[in-house]
Amino acid sequence: MRFHFDLTNGQTTMRDHDGAEANDLAEAIAQARTVIDELRIGGELMDVGDNWQLVIRAPDGTELQFIPIDPKT
Repeated sequence: MRFHFDLTNGQTTMRDHDGAEANDLAEAIAQARTVIDELRIGGELMDVGDNWQLVIRAPDGTELQFIPIDPKT
């Protein structure tokens, strides 16, 4: 199944138009957490303020999971 991973703070949304394949939602969540950790370690989240989250969407646009992004943890 293809999942899409959007970044949003409630006012601005950066859409993932391509998405990525995963066997199920649990695998998509694991992939998302890995990417967030890699971005944090690489310092790419240093300028990210509060209230940002990653939204995992199904191909039909249904929002399936919300993962808060804490740039410091």
